[in-house]
Amino acid sequence: MHIPFINTASKKGTEIVLFQNWSKIALFVFALIFASCAKAQTPFMPTGSLAQSASTNLNLSVLNREEPLNRFKKQALQRVAISSGYFSDNDNSSRHRWFSTEIGTGIPLGSFENILATSISYRNDVLSVATSDFKRSDLHELSASLFFRKPLTDKSNLLINIRPGYLGDFDASSNTFGMFGMALITKKLEAHDLTLSYGIVHLNQVTAGLLPGLGLRWEPKAEMTVDLRVPESKISWRLGKNGRFSEHWLHASLGFAGNRWGIRKPDGNEAEIRLKYWSAGLALEKKVDGGGGWWIDLSHQFARRFLESGETDLKLSNGFQISAEFAY
Repeated sequence: MHIPFINTASKKGTEIVLFQNWSKIALFVFALIFASCAKAQTPFMPTGSLAQSASTNLNLSVLNREEPLNRFKKQALQRVAISSGYFSDNDNSSRHRWFSTEIGTGIPLGSFENILATSISYRNDVLSVATSDFKRSDLHELSASLFFRKPLTDKSNLLINIRPGYLGDFDASSNTFGMFGMALITKKLEAHDLTLSYGIVHLNQVTAGLLPGLGLRWEPKAEMTVDLRVPESKISWRLGKNGRFSEHWLHASLGFAGNRWGIRKPDGNEAEIRLKYWSAGLALEKKVDGGGGWWIDLSHQFARRFLESGETDLKLSNGFQISAEFAY
C-alpha cells in the first residue's frame, strides 16, 4: 500500500488540489470494490444435464450455507498486519499521517474457548500544526498487548485486555508511558438477540483514571450487527459471504479518539502533547477464516483539539482521513 504523502513547500499547491479530490476518489474506490463484491458469484450455466445442475446447486448450497468464520488460526502465529493513514483539514492548517505494524500470537489454554493472545505493535506519527509552529516526525508508539478470554457459563465470558506502551520521541523521559486496559464480562441475552458487556475501562487518550465500561451488541440477523460502546459505536452490514472462507462487511462508525506523546522541545524542556477529536467513518472490510483480511476507511474528523502541557489548547479545523490495513 502506498499513500502519496507530499511534504515539501514547492508541492503545496499540488497537495491542496489532490486532497480536494480525495473524497471523490475514495467514494469511487468504494463503488468499484462494492461492485466487485456484488459480482463475485458463480455464473449461471444455461446448458448441461439435470444431474450437472443438481450437482451445481448442491455445491452452491454447501458453499453459501450459514457458517461463522473462525476467529483464530490453528497455529501460534495469529496476525501480521500493516496499516497507514493520512489526514488533512479543510483550512490546510494541519497535517497528520501515520504508519503502523503489528505481529500477534495466540496460545489456546486447553481449547480455543480459553485463549491467551499477545501482540507487539509499532506506530510512527508525523504531525504538523501551522498555527502553533509545531512539526514533528518522531512521534513513536511501541506497545505490547495481552488479551485473555475465559467462558464463565454457556452464555457469559470474561474478557481482559491490557496494552501498556511507550509514547514519545525517544528523547523525553517523562509523560511517555501509556496504558489501555479493560476487564469486562459479557452476557448473552438470546431472547432479544442482545449481548451485554459491563466492567471497567482505562483509556489512554483521556486524563481520567478508570471509567465504567458498558456496552450493548444487537444481532437481529447474521447480516447485521449494532455495537453501542465506548469509545466507538458502529453499525455493520454484511455485503456477501463466501461460505466459511470469507465475508465482506460495510461499517458505519461514530466515536472519539486521539493520542498523546511525551517530547523534548528544542530548548531542552520536556512537554506532553495531545491530539483529540471525534470521528464519523465509513469502512469496507474483508474478513477471512482464521482472522486477517483487509479494510479501507474514509472518516470525517471534527471537534479537533491540539494541547501542549496545559499551556496550548488550539481548536483545529475539521477534515478527512483515509486509511487502510492489510493483515494475515
